[in-house]
Amino acid sequence: MGRWIFLLLCVLPFTGQPAFAQDSDGGFYIGARAIGSFASVDDVNGGGFTGSTRVQNDTDTVAGVAGIVGYRWADLPLRTEVEGGYRFRFDFDVQDQGAPVVDYETNLETATVLFNAVLEWRNESNFTPFIGGSIGWARNTSETMRVVIPGGPSTTQDNDEDNLAWGVMAGVDWEFIDHWSAGLAYRYLDLGEVDSGSFSGGDSLGADDFTSHDVMLTVSYRF
Repeated sequence: MGRWIFLLLCVLPFTGQPAFAQDSDGGFYIGARAIGSFASVDDVNGGGFTGSTRVQNDTDTVAGVAGIVGYRWADLPLRTEVEGGYRFRFDFDVQDQGAPVVDYETNLETATVLFNAVLEWRNESNFTPFIGGSIGWARNTSETMRVVIPGGPSTTQDNDEDNLAWGVMAGVDWEFIDHWSAGLAYRYLDLGEVDSGSFSGGDSLGADDFTSHDVMLTVSYRF
């Protein structure tokens, strides 16, 4: 008996139809988004290196935050929104294996402005699955410390690289009270290239692709 009660409690949230669930009203909404991601840089390249390139670390976990302003269309199962975000420190390390050995330690931060379009599966519950896409701008700001090993001099250089960013996403929104919803989603996002700029000796460090696998938690209010 207890097992059937437990199953009923699990199913009820999806079968119930509270007054605010999945109404067809459109309108503007605003929200805040927390982002946790597993990110990586691919096709790392060293310009002006005297030896082979050794990638010591090219993956990292990254946290970010974002704000969104959007519109939910009443006559279409569609939401469109603008997202402005900031991703904190991503670390990757590379060595030039020439003589002498030179170590490059890069801290990477990213600012984004994205346009998101989301297709919703509206239904009689207060849970809305969705899929969508993102496209926009990403600025990858790198701070690279160049160190000659062992015991040689070190220099630090900052550089900005502007890129086209794009991504795809899928998730679900839960309207837990009238006008308020929480969303959980996965997104793959390509943030473009990374470039350290040239050091005084003409050497440089870059990556052709900076990508991120995001888990996003969003809380939004619809007017």
